[in-house]
Amino acid sequence: MATDIDTLVSMGFSRGKVQKAWKATKGAGLQPAMDWILEHPEVSDEPDVEESSTGQSLNTTTSTTDASTDTPTENEEGEIFNGEQTAHSLICNDCQKLFRDSTAAERHAIRTQHQNFSESTEVIAPLSEEEKKQKLAELKARLAEKRALKAQEEEAERKQAEKIRRKAGQDLSEVKQQLEAKEIKKAFDLKRKEKEDDKKALAKIKAQIEADKRDRAAKKEAAKNGTPIPAVAAPEVATPVAASAPAAKKEYTEARLQIRVPGISPLTSNFPADATLSSVQTYLQSNGCVNNFTLSTTFPRKTFGTDDLNKSLKELGLVPSSALVLTYI
Repeated sequence: MATDIDTLVSMGFSRGKVQKAWKATKGAGLQPAMDWILEHPEVSDEPDVEESSTGQSLNTTTSTTDASTDTPTENEEGEIFNGEQTAHSLICNDCQKLFRDSTAAERHAIRTQHQNFSESTEVIAPLSEEEKKQKLAELKARLAEKRALKAQEEEAERKQAEKIRRKAGQDLSEVKQQLEAKEIKKAFDLKRKEKEDDKKALAKIKAQIEADKRDRAAKKEAAKNGTPIPAVAAPEVATPVAASAPAAKKEYTEARLQIRVPGISPLTSNFPADATLSSVQTYLQSNGCVNNFTLSTTFPRKTFGTDDLNKSLKELGLVPSSALVLTYI
């Protein structure tokens, strides 16, 4: 008589996978083994070494047992004869599953913790060929459905991950653009302020020159006419001079540089105004920028060469503050 394992093998499953299912379900029966195979399609068809050796041992034991059963023996205690059977199977009252013998029922109880069993007169007949084909078709359909569902879930997860990655990239790009725009605006405003200060200072100098010209003309006219020089001329001339003194351009002693480096956060540091560009290069190398690179201003765009390394930050127009961009070459 064919066993449940042989039945599963005849339905198209490999013996290795069937043995693994039988071991995993602790021999609970045909249906639990089929359910396990359906739920674990990724399990290899190759039998385990331990299972192979166990199978050989079982085959040997079975052969020995079959041989021993062929030999007539004395009646054992509790043995019944043909026609005295009162039940053909056991039924689990908790889940209504039928089992061939008490061993199968015991395995079921251990696996499910069910405890209510009773005898049943219903005979568990082996599957017919049509039933086997129908079961196999159902299993294949369920397997295909689960695989399709799993593929859909994986595709949905992949799309969601790609969407998150793109959104993160867009957000990062927008942040970088905003930072660059702020730095450019800041540098532009600083340059504009410096130009305005220079323009005001130049206007005051021109006013002082004009005042000096008028003073000299007044003195010349007074000397020509023999009239005394007006006493108010000196204070009037002195007043613009005194006023022009604060208009002198402020001398900065430090340069605050913010340097954007690819792959890391911007580096910000203060340098003496008379420090050379090579000292800035040394500072960057000490902060991990060991590869060859160039430095350039953001606005107006200018890239510094080797000739600029020995020039001071003041000479390069980087005082009092400036934004630089590091580019690897």
